[in-house]
Amino acid sequence: MANEINSNPKEVELEALIINRIRQMGEHMHVQIKDGVVHLSGTVNEFEAKREIMTLVQSIAGVHEVSNNIRVARVSDGEFENYS
Repeated sequence: MANEINSNPKEVELEALIINRIRQMGEHMHVQIKDGVVHLSGTVNEFEAKREIMTLVQSIAGVHEVSNNIRVARVSDGEFENYS
């Protein structure tokens, strides 16, 4: 699915809406939609942020399913460690 350009105008609009809502939360995610399935990827600092993004995206009209590949980074001795 990487590097695919979505040509469905409704999905492009939905993708922009989701990206804007996530940015309003202070987070940045890669969002891609294909056939009503929203694919999320990126890294957040806390599990709560991951949960909030998932809840937000699931509540948006037009979203049929969410593939949540968001990773949680944990600070350990000044370095980030990634956790799914």
